[in-house]
Amino acid sequence: MASLCQNLRKGTVSLSSLVFIFVLWQLCVRFSMSSRFAMAVPSSLVKTDIDVQNSTVLEDFPKRIWTTGPLSPMRIKKEDADRVRTWMDLNMEYRYELLTDGSAETYVKDHFPHHSKIRQTYLSLSDFIMRADLIRYLALLQDGGVYNDLDVGCLRPIDLWIPPAFKDNTSVVLGIEVDNEMGPEKSKLFELVNWTIMSRRNAPFMRFLVDRVIGNLEKDAAAHNTTLANLQPKRQEVIDVTGPAALTEATFQYLSEKTQTTVNMHNFTKMRRPKLVADILVLPINAFGAGHQVQWSGTDEDGSALVHHYFAGSWKTTHFDGPTEEEKKAEEAKKNEEARKKQEEEDRKRKEEENTKRREDEDRKKKEEEERKKKEEQDRQKKAEEERTKIKEQYEKKLAEEDRKKKAETSNQQIAIENQPTTQSHDADEGQGKGQEQGQPSPQGDQDQQNGQQQDGEEKEDGAEEQDNGQEEKHGINESEQPAQARQAEQAREDKSNAKPVNAKEKVSLSVLEQERRRAIEEFNGVNAVRTKTREEAIKKMQADRERDVEERKKDEQNKKKLAEVEKRKAKLRQQQAPVQNVQPASVQG
Repeated sequence: MASLCQNLRKGTVSLSSLVFIFVLWQLCVRFSMSSRFAMAVPSSLVKTDIDVQNSTVLEDFPKRIWTTGPLSPMRIKKEDADRVRTWMDLNMEYRYELLTDGSAETYVKDHFPHHSKIRQTYLSLSDFIMRADLIRYLALLQDGGVYNDLDVGCLRPIDLWIPPAFKDNTSVVLGIEVDNEMGPEKSKLFELVNWTIMSRRNAPFMRFLVDRVIGNLEKDAAAHNTTLANLQPKRQEVIDVTGPAALTEATFQYLSEKTQTTVNMHNFTKMRRPKLVADILVLPINAFGAGHQVQWSGTDEDGSALVHHYFAGSWKTTHFDGPTEEEKKAEEAKKNEEARKKQEEEDRKRKEEENTKRREDEDRKKKEEEERKKKEEQDRQKKAEEERTKIKEQYEKKLAEEDRKKKAETSNQQIAIENQPTTQSHDADEGQGKGQEQGQPSPQGDQDQQNGQQQDGEEKEDGAEEQDNGQEEKHGINESEQPAQARQAEQAREDKSNAKPVNAKEKVSLSVLEQERRRAIEEFNGVNAVRTKTREEAIKKMQADRERDVEERKKDEQNKKKLAEVEKRKAKLRQQQAPVQNVQPASVQG
């Protein structure tokens, strides 16, 4: 070895020496990898050296996702389409393959032309759930990848499912569905999952499983003395012949043959970490079976779940052979849950009806209150108008009465003055009369003229209209005595010596009447102003209430518009979430 190192430094190494160095290096690397792998496999499993000896480095897992569906992708339910989208979103490099009933037959014919037994068995089989079990095994055998039922959602990317220490030596990945050793009943029930399986192409176990399932189908048809086309299995038959029980028994038999030991449920029960036996990696129950109601496996939220099975399949109702105790409990729990939801829905509807009725009552009361206030305001305005009219009429009547009294008093005074007897001699009257006839003025005549002018001035102060009305009333009152009064007036005008002017007392009485008239007008105007102010305040309050109602209605309309926009966005999002359409098994990039 020392000489070899010296030759390397000198650059004189032969070709045989280089080959020897390369082989030695490969042996060291493989020994180192085998040692690390042996330490990663749990000691509770079969012997580590047997597992490593029967493990071989295989090609990578194909990046394909398989599932089976109804007659057409257009018939996929929205919730199933949402679960399909979880696989495509978390595994963008994988292509999604949907096998319908029609495309599955085409797939078998195209990919198994030289396997007449496989082709004949699948095409002859009439039971749809057995066909769905068999086609998943055939697709994984031929092309590899990951199979999942349509009601299974992906929680973590597929590339993170296999721990790095196991990846190079794993050809098939399986999960646990039921492990009653972990529960209180201790019923020794253990089954592997067949709603999710991961496999490489042409994996030995998948070929072994297909042969085992075909043999089970032939035995079951013979037991019923019928053909595969006429076979009508019950639910437990499906589970035992092609379903999870068949997968579990095939796994135990395959691993027992590969390891030359007895492998059964005791090798996998109460698992907390992945275990690799030969080329099959079995994951703990939380990986593929989290949330199942019968295995006490924990929940999706603890981080160990890789997928979630929603149990939306309806095949059990078509393959009915009586419910188990667990199914009865599950059905009872389901009924209780439905009853609870129904009661909650009824309570919600009742509350909505009560709220609607309460709002209607409030709106009705509010409307009635507004109408009442409006009517009260109208009545108040009407009453105020009537009071103003009444006061005005009373005031006008009072003024008319005062004017009538004033005119009557003035007329009576005038008549009394005109009818007053003369105190001077007839000669003087004649002299004065003659003097007046000749155009000579007399002192008494001048005084009468001044008194007449003074009286005329005072009558002008009362108004020309009142003077005319007074004169008319005077003439109306004294119409019956007009001839005698005319003669007396004529005589008084001839001798004005005894005529007297309107005294100061009469003038004061006229001034007092005018003041009372003005004061009554001022009182009426004051009362009217107060009533007008009160009415204006009431109108302002009504306007404020109306503006507040308008603002509230605007806010309600804005809230309704916002709710309508939210509903539109939700509808748009639902339209964008279109179901997956894939009729043929042609590849579709995820």
